[in-house]
Amino acid sequence: MGAGFLFIFVPLFLYLTPMTLLCVKIADRNSWKMGLVFASGLIFLPAVLVTGWILVGTGAL
Repeated sequence: MGAGFLFIFVPLFLYLTPMTLLCVKIADRNSWKMGLVFASGLIFLPAVLVTGWILVGTGAL
């Protein structure tokens, strides 16, 4: 796996941990639906943007 493992999974872990805690806190104060809305925006949108950036940069799209 090499050094690529560190470049991908360490920043991903450092981003997902506080975002997950934030979404759980929002869900506790409001409703689980509001927590799900925040989770989809805060967690999945950056993943989609980075994936699109990689695909466009490599010429796959």
